[in-house]
Amino acid sequence: MAALKAFRSDFMSSDLIFTDDFEAYESRRLRYSIYWAMYENTVFQDFHTWSVAMKAQHGLYRYIRNIYSPAYRLGEFWKTHLLGGALDLNAGDGKRTPSSLPIITANEDIRDGISSIWRNSNWQIKKDVLSLWGSVLGDVGIKIVDDTVKGKCYLKIIKPADIESLILDDFGNVKEYVLSEVRDDPEGGNKKVTYREIAYRNGDNVIYETELNGKLYDWDGDGLASWSVPYGFVPMVFIKHNDVGLDFGWSEMHANRSKFMEVDDLASKLSDHIRKEVDPPWLFSGVSKGASTPKTTSGGGTTESPQKGREEKPALYSSDPNASAQALVSNLNIADTSAHILSVLEKLEKEYPELNISLDEIKGDLSGRAIQINREPAKDRVVQRRPNYDDAIVRAHMMALSIGGYREHEEFSGISLESFGNGDLDHMIGNRPVFSKTIYDELEEDTEFWKSAKTASEAGVPLPVFLDMKGWEQEEIEKITNSVEYKSKIAALKAMEEAAGFSYPEE
Repeated sequence: MAALKAFRSDFMSSDLIFTDDFEAYESRRLRYSIYWAMYENTVFQDFHTWSVAMKAQHGLYRYIRNIYSPAYRLGEFWKTHLLGGALDLNAGDGKRTPSSLPIITANEDIRDGISSIWRNSNWQIKKDVLSLWGSVLGDVGIKIVDDTVKGKCYLKIIKPADIESLILDDFGNVKEYVLSEVRDDPEGGNKKVTYREIAYRNGDNVIYETELNGKLYDWDGDGLASWSVPYGFVPMVFIKHNDVGLDFGWSEMHANRSKFMEVDDLASKLSDHIRKEVDPPWLFSGVSKGASTPKTTSGGGTTESPQKGREEKPALYSSDPNASAQALVSNLNIADTSAHILSVLEKLEKEYPELNISLDEIKGDLSGRAIQINREPAKDRVVQRRPNYDDAIVRAHMMALSIGGYREHEEFSGISLESFGNGDLDHMIGNRPVFSKTIYDELEEDTEFWKSAKTASEAGVPLPVFLDMKGWEQEEIEKITNSVEYKSKIAALKAMEEAAGFSYPEE
């Protein structure tokens, strides 16, 4: 818990040579806490035990608060677009029924098992939590839960702050993990204790141990604090959102957190300056300060001004016998200062194309093609991040299918623990769009497609050949070639060719 009580800048650095500070448990807990506070716009609040030290080390304004920070918008973008959209709960391939996770496999028998896993896991909701935690915090885990009491196998998202330690092999498979979290004392009383779960392999057996405050303890009440299961794999996967080659990943905010703070620092100072200028301090000449002083509050302000430094400049008094009152107003060009802040913000947001999409698209009547071009940089970022998640989800599926088969659950018929290693469970998550399409997008794309088809036909490429080149299924092509309209058109063309002395080529 030490990392949550003190801020250290070196805990935030991912130096490729000196990685200990970045990868240590206390460093990661601090990082995760800061990034989540940035997402929820509370990072400068003093109820965070590290906030005061963080502001001091970065030289930030005492009354800084989140004004322009794009952290929340970033989190929501990745939550919406990384794995977002509706699942086909029948685990289809996305062709007939659109799906945010289309399953591509040669083994149709595993679809029922994957469907069962998704339903048991509430995966329609949890997949979006997975992408939110991963993108905001930089890391996230999925634990495959073998619930023998309820007879279910499901996926549970693991907060990275609960992962005390982790050992991965060269291919990213988890070889050993230690989970740690604070729980209510199972023995009763108003106390908190530390729960730890340890899992590691011993041959094909996975050894589990559970602890209470560092000692073996039976948390499930079944008389066991240590047990083994012959899974042949440790049922957990770990995702690094932005993999930079270290044991732990980068948050989307990692490289620009200081810029987020800088723009909020400037904006907070400007906002408070405006407060002071609306009710400026005064110089009173020829009078002395009254003896009555407002009662001081616990926060250091007064009953009239709880945050004195934000709202007041001190009044000054002079013994000049010529009594007068003069407002003391500093000459700050608010428009220029605002323009400077906006220029800093604009430069910051250029590094995040995903933040500019909505703003750019409402500025004018953009065509579907123009919108597509505008979205490309953000789309490329999502496509680059997706493989880490897709691969992890597939491995989690395979583990859950194997465990379900091992437990002989109905939906996993024909699957065993051996299925995991012999390729019977192989599948992948197929391509899917990053941005949902409107009917106008589809109409414009259809128009462009058939213009291309016409151009190809004029160049001598028959329509069926063109459609095949564009990836159409034979069944879809035949719907066109077998239609009355198409056959009539071909018959008319043949008649024209024959009349002109030419023979129409066979398709």
